[in-house]
Amino acid sequence: MTHTMTPAEKHRISRELEAHIASVSEWDKALIEQAIEIFGADGRPFSMNTFRDLLPEMAHHTAGLVFLSMVNRKPKAIVEIGRVKSSSGPTHNKDIGVYVLAQFASWKAAAA
Repeated sequence: MTHTMTPAEKHRISRELEAHIASVSEWDKALIEQAIEIFGADGRPFSMNTFRDLLPEMAHHTAGLVFLSMVNRKPKAIVEIGRVKSSSGPTHNKDIGVYVLAQFASWKAAAA
C-alpha cells in the first residue's frame, strides 16, 4: 500500500527542501547550473555521472539539491527522463536521475 501525501506533508517537505537548497552557496549553485546548461545544450541526456569528475569536490555534495531545485522550478529548467546507477563510490551504486533541459523534454519523449 502506498501513502499519498497530504497537502500539509507536501508543504512541509517543500519548505525543508527550500531550506536545504538555500544552504548551497551561490558559487556552487552557479557552477553546477552552468555545467548542466553546457552538457544539456544540444539536447543530450545527462546525469551527475556526466560531469561529476569536472566539478570541485565540494560541489559533489550539493549537486543533488541543485538538480532538485531545477526540476521543481516553475517553469521547470530540467526534466527527469530516466534513471541510471551512480558511478560514485560513496553512493553505493544507487539510482540517480537522467535529465534533459526542459526545452528538449518533449523532443526526447517523442524519440523514445
